[in-house]
Amino acid sequence: MADWIITLHDKTIRRFTIRAGQQLAIGRGQDCDITIDNKAISRRHVSLAFLNGIYFISDLGSTNGTLVNGRKITVDEPVSEGDKIEFGKFTLSPAAGKEDGPGTGVSAAGDLDMNDETIFVKAQTTVSSGKTFQSESDGPYLTVIQGGGQPDKLALHGKNSIKIGKAEDCDLIVKGWFIAPAQCYIIKQGKGYCLIPQKSWAATMVNDTKAGRERPLRAGDIIKIRQNIIRFD
Repeated sequence: MADWIITLHDKTIRRFTIRAGQQLAIGRGQDCDITIDNKAISRRHVSLAFLNGIYFISDLGSTNGTLVNGRKITVDEPVSEGDKIEFGKFTLSPAAGKEDGPGTGVSAAGDLDMNDETIFVKAQTTVSSGKTFQSESDGPYLTVIQGGGQPDKLALHGKNSIKIGKAEDCDLIVKGWFIAPAQCYIIKQGKGYCLIPQKSWAATMVNDTKAGRERPLRAGDIIKIRQNIIRFD
């Protein structure tokens, strides 16, 4: 069993554990073990396997390919600690000897490529910490109080990322002129949540102030996207 990390611009985005005999898929699709919402990443992009004490990296027929030491791979490739594995804008490497920075779980706002909506959505493969989590009924929630967003109330408990926008695959769909398909994300960071705006002609406001960068959310904050008003609590 070993920990690996995925980095973006030298910031740790996700740490995960792979066990002997396991193969993990990484991609944009919700059926992947680790999901990245980024247009440079294919639905099923790359896999990492740990078989007989050897790590193997495999491209899963991605559009933009997977590189090992700068070379695009076409078959299963054995890799070791010193190899550089790249896919899209991301780097995959063993976590041994590397410290997690403050941006672990999602990159700091200054490092997000907002034109590409680079956000981690989930990592299904986790190690139980033995902690007891609160029930979904305890919140937190996003509640639509004006504008007809759907659903009108959304529980965040158990979710690492919420996408808000006009696209049909958004977790909370809001309509209106100039609203982007992915207008903003709400990301779990540690014990709290933060809002990360995306490139859009319509402003994302928090408490009547335009959110230009990553912004922590607190109970009672009001998110406004044109005529849509949403309360976080």
